[in-house]
Amino acid sequence: MKIFHKQLPFIKGFSIAVTFSLLLLLIRITRLESNFFLFLVWNLFLACIPYGITTILSFRKIHENKLLFGTGFILWLAFIPNAPYILTDLQHIRISTLKSVWFDVLLILSFAINGLIVGFTSLQTMQVLLRKHFSKKTTYFITHLVLLLSGFGIYIGRILRWNSWDLLQNPLEIMGDIFQRIRFPIEHINTWAFTLGFGGFLIITYHLIQYYQKENN
Repeated sequence: MKIFHKQLPFIKGFSIAVTFSLLLLLIRITRLESNFFLFLVWNLFLACIPYGITTILSFRKIHENKLLFGTGFILWLAFIPNAPYILTDLQHIRISTLKSVWFDVLLILSFAINGLIVGFTSLQTMQVLLRKHFSKKTTYFITHLVLLLSGFGIYIGRILRWNSWDLLQNPLEIMGDIFQRIRFPIEHINTWAFTLGFGGFLIITYHLIQYYQKENN
């Protein structure tokens, strides 16, 4: 109960933000009679899964058990790219009409920002948990590696069209795609440009948020 009480302020604020996004979506569906952007709800749900995982891992009996914590970390790592993934949904702006484009930008950005916020909050919690098992320097390295891997995860999801569930359903095919890009990096230069681009963006944004939080504490 102590963990949930500590998370309550964030949950309340995040719930208000999500309600705003859902209201925008409802307005669009009502005015344009189009359900196209309903997928944003599913994508935001996937973005919230890492937060749920780190909340569960925060229980002492779980994070003190190395096997349970390691398993939870791997599961969390598989889902964390879903949080920033919603940013790439901005590509759907191209279907917007001249009259609806500004509203669609606001709609998608509201979902994308919510995804980033809940993802970064989850990452901050994971950092605290990692510090119980590793040094500050190692935790710092893992955090940056996770953000870079998230950039790669976004590429796998958006360009290769794999999702987190496919890690269980089609692991060999996914690993085959990944291995090809590692083995022949020059032939897949776009993969690494995409990964470094989004990974770099996430690292910079995450540090800016942390800096702002420290300055206001």
